[in-house]
Amino acid sequence: MARAVAVSRTAAFDDFVAVVRQESPWRFHGVNELERFLHNVEHHLRTTMPRLLASLDRIPRVVFDFGCGSGSGSIALALLFPEIQCCGVDISAADVTIARARARLYGVDDRCEFSVIGEGQALPAPDGSSDLCICCSVLEYITQPDVRRFCAQEMARVLVEGGLLFISVPNRLYPVELHSHKFGWNYFPKLLNARIIGSTVWEIRRLARPHVLNVHRPQLLRLLTPWTNFCLKKQA
Repeated sequence: MARAVAVSRTAAFDDFVAVVRQESPWRFHGVNELERFLHNVEHHLRTTMPRLLASLDRIPRVVFDFGCGSGSGSIALALLFPEIQCCGVDISAADVTIARARARLYGVDDRCEFSVIGEGQALPAPDGSSDLCICCSVLEYITQPDVRRFCAQEMARVLVEGGLLFISVPNRLYPVELHSHKFGWNYFPKLLNARIIGSTVWEIRRLARPHVLNVHRPQLLRLLTPWTNFCLKKQA
């Protein structure tokens, strides 16, 4: 965290802000959201990483970041573990450009690789090639059941036996969808033409079949909170 905070006070940080302004000028319309975005690595270190660390059996060597966005999750992991290698993909070319600039800013661009992927395209990774796959605030935007199933199966495919899938997502059990604040979108997506839908650990286990994913080190209270985090372990 100290290293991340120090980076935000350097001249290089201003260069990074310039990249964000060029690639995503709309982010500068809301000051509060912009500050959160620019310092998102620190946010991940404060919130997501402690929950992920509680699920790890060992330090992962190869991590796949599904829907990496602007790269904050991978970069936070790279700061925590000096020998880790991260591969992230996203459908947004602008976000991937920002992710690469962010990795350079934090000095982990030699260990964090980000690329653009097309919708419906298989992940650019061999079967069983990753120790850990992370998916943070992505699945809620994938509302078509067949596409969501494809994504769950692909994330499970790239994991080694015993590999972990860590997901952070709004809880579908919660009556209000957290991003839109729409009541009932999680419960009646077709009826209400929902554009964002939460998820649960039980849904991901079902969608990932024929891959077998078992709940790993469950933090039971986190499964029931409005924003849920859970970890699944791939079985033989």
